Amino acid sequence: MLPSRDPKTTTINDIMTTQKRYVLVGTGGRGVSMYGRPLLTDFPDTAELVGLFDSNPLRLAAANELLGTQLPVFTDFTGMLRRLDPDGVIVATRDCTHAEFVIQSLEAGKRVYSEKPLCTTAKQCRDICAAAESSAGDCFVTHNWRYAHATNLIREILRDGRIGNLLSIEFRETLDRNHGADYFRRWHRIKANSGGLLIHKASHHFDVLNWWADSKPATLSAMGGTFFYGRNGPFRHTRCQGCPHAKVCDFFVDFAADDQARRLYLDAESADGYVRDRCLFDESIDIEDQAAVLYSYENGVRVVYSLIAYAAYEGMLIVLEGTEARLEYEIVHSMDSSIAARVVPGLDEVTGERLTLIHPRHDREAIDIPAAAGEHGGCDPALRQEFFGQPWTSPQTERMAVVDEAVQAVLIGAAANASIADGSRPVAVQALLQD
Repeated sequence: MLPSRDPKTTTINDIMTTQKRYVLVGTGGRGVSMYGRPLLTDFPDTAELVGLFDSNPLRLAAANELLGTQLPVFTDFTGMLRRLDPDGVIVATRDCTHAEFVIQSLEAGKRVYSEKPLCTTAKQCRDICAAAESSAGDCFVTHNWRYAHATNLIREILRDGRIGNLLSIEFRETLDRNHGADYFRRWHRIKANSGGLLIHKASHHFDVLNWWADSKPATLSAMGGTFFYGRNGPFRHTRCQGCPHAKVCDFFVDFAADDQARRLYLDAESADGYVRDRCLFDESIDIEDQAAVLYSYENGVRVVYSLIAYAAYEGMLIVLEGTEARLEYEIVHSMDSSIAARVVPGLDEVTGERLTLIHPRHDREAIDIPAAAGEHGGCDPALRQEFFGQPWTSPQTERMAVVDEAVQAVLIGAAANASIADGSRPVAVQALLQD
């Protein structure tokens, strides 16, 4: 079974004050769009954004401009906590830095919300667990895929026993050459920053797999490599801006044309050197663009997980086999992209999502998936409503991922990284929580 959910005791201040004061830590694109703007407009009775933190002062200024605010800005996190004394801290910085801000917030007794992944290494998992154990605060991770209609339908079907006892799960995600490529332009391209795609990207998949299996991951082995990006490219430059190969490269992008990207990144790069449009054929790239993970759960469920970041189209295929029936979920995404849209002829004919229950002695059943509006297929608005749109004294739903659950999602990726680095050797996942 997964760890028990043990929210901290409600305080008098929680009861007396419905509207909570939040600070945003990390003012990049995700921080501004996912948290900054909605907190200013969508939850007037329960949330107030009172300050911004970032290591880059130019990006802070750009965030205030984009939000139309004059919020206090800080490059000193400890100083911000001391001066503003917020109720909640939202962490949306570079993945490898999440742990330091989460731990400091917990030590200050705050409620902290971390973007996924919670962190990037097993040691950071151990350190966060220790801080959470001794803190009067709480820690949640915004695993937004828990809020997808299909994800919840699958969970209900499993709980109702409609496929019998769950035995195995096959999970395949293919990222296209718009979405997938973008990870190799940004800071994610270096594993020390992101933990690689098996942590940064796959952590919310592993989280939901843990949720469906209702167990902890046990033993794992993995393989992977960089087969398309990095040193595999036919030519390279430092970045897209000023690239001599711009007219012949299928991956050239011009972020200056996007107002938010220009303000948050291109105009701010002089302060910290961060470049949004690095060449994705840079030979220093060390994250995998293809990986496969094979692991078991403590309750015996087996998983085969596959991720490809250079696919011809973007989609997902999940097969859950039980003792009585089979459940299949498939989604094919449209090729529309804010980065560099490409269209595959005929793909529109299969675009969409399908959930199918197949029983060997009964008819094939197509299960309706309700439509949802908003970012990430409606997941982001639904998540924000539960985290920020209701009083802290409201009942905590099982979709609100607590720190122990978020740790288990990171551990699978950390174990996979360790296995890949050591020739696909088996790794005991839970042993990573031991010093």
